[in-house]
Amino acid sequence: MKNNFYSNVFGWLFIGLLITFGSGLIFMNSPELLVRIFGSSGYLFIFIAQIVIAIVLSARIHKMSSVTAKILYTVYTILTGVTFSSLFIIFKLDSILFVFLVTAIIFGVFAIIGKTTKLDLSKFGTLLFMSLLVVIILQVVNMFVMNNTLDMVMCAVSALIFMGYIAYDMQKLKKANEEGFTSDNMAIIFAFELYLDFINLFIDLLNLFGKER
Repeated sequence: MKNNFYSNVFGWLFIGLLITFGSGLIFMNSPELLVRIFGSSGYLFIFIAQIVIAIVLSARIHKMSSVTAKILYTVYTILTGVTFSSLFIIFKLDSILFVFLVTAIIFGVFAIIGKTTKLDLSKFGTLLFMSLLVVIILQVVNMFVMNNTLDMVMCAVSALIFMGYIAYDMQKLKKANEEGFTSDNMAIIFAFELYLDFINLFIDLLNLFGKER
């Protein structure tokens, strides 16, 4: 039963990543649709929709049906794929695949660390959150300053933060499994958290090491 829970979580994580990258490729090959999305308020709508879905999933996961949780998770991964289409246009495909492979390896390493370490990582939750908040604020400020050096530094710091989050969330998953919180909804929310860790780490590494077209 416990192994089935891990399989369920990582199965949904894999599905989410597959949907995101697949939809990203599809939208990349639809120039007219991309112009409509990124050339209007469509991008803002997608951004707001993602925030709403993330909040609803986190706050209401115990009260919604498993079907609703799966639908919301799937919609979120599709919306992320839409935004990913711009990355496929900016960066070379072989570079994207290479960075994805590196991200997968790093993800695996820190997931193993989170699952096997004896150190209680829950004490670092607040530190990770506050650090991420500072990075987000600085990145917003840099949208106006447009300092490339600061952007690279923030990407590097952000990558380190999400490496920490991978281990942190993996330990949470391990504890939930040991305590018997293994419902379908819990599998979805843990898959969602690990999905966010993977995607954000991937974007940071792509910005640092990706080769543009």
